[in-house]
Amino acid sequence: MIQAKLQSFTVYESALMRTTSTLIDTPDAILLIDPTWLPEEIATIRRDIELRRNDRPLYVIFTHHHFDHIIGAYGFTDATTIASQAFVETDSSEQLNEIREFYEQHYINRPIQKPDIDLVIKPDQTLLLGSVPVTFISTPGHDATHMSILIESMNLLVCGDYGSNIEPPFIEHDPSAYLETLQTLQSIIYEHEIQWFVPGHGDLCDNRSQMIKRLSAAEEYILALPEQRHWSPSWPDHAFFDRVHERNQKMVEQKETDRRSRQQDY
Repeated sequence: MIQAKLQSFTVYESALMRTTSTLIDTPDAILLIDPTWLPEEIATIRRDIELRRNDRPLYVIFTHHHFDHIIGAYGFTDATTIASQAFVETDSSEQLNEIREFYEQHYINRPIQKPDIDLVIKPDQTLLLGSVPVTFISTPGHDATHMSILIESMNLLVCGDYGSNIEPPFIEHDPSAYLETLQTLQSIIYEHEIQWFVPGHGDLCDNRSQMIKRLSAAEEYILALPEQRHWSPSWPDHAFFDRVHERNQKMVEQKETDRRSRQQDY
């Protein structure tokens, strides 16, 4: 479904995990970020692109390689694809297996592929897509391949799997890097006067104070690990997130063990 439709961009929301895809309309190009999940949802996005395309080039941007963010790549094979260098270099076989298992379980027959990337992004690189400068910000922590997208002319920040109002942090790469990314995103919100903040799961935010509140809640949660569970009131409290929290605890504990081991080596 369409979560939000503005003059310059549309945020689509999947029925699964409230995952978002963002379609950005510029005078001379169309940008699509993280096409996802279900076949009918991908078909709807594809239809909307063709209805407004008028021979403009299409760019598809992947914030990171997790399966729920690349699952719809098959629907846009004519696009110019964009992702980070880490995305290209990382083995995504586990992510493709996740897609395969999901399709088998639900009797879905669609191509399963990690997209080939045409434009490989260096950290914090800016590209002209059409006539619009787009800045790709390296934002590891959730995942090593992760980047967020800033379109300064629109005061728009599409941050991928950060800043959700409906889920706690998923720390699948590194807690220290996650904290640094949260600081980076907060700085961007102030420095670039962000008006529109799109998370990978959950609701578009158009209030700067609420953007900071979301990122601060994630920061407080991570800083309290592994001993405490500093839970935001906006995050549901159920068994799935209990398991996420347990994984986060183990990740923080393992990183601390690794750090102490390195110190002893010296």
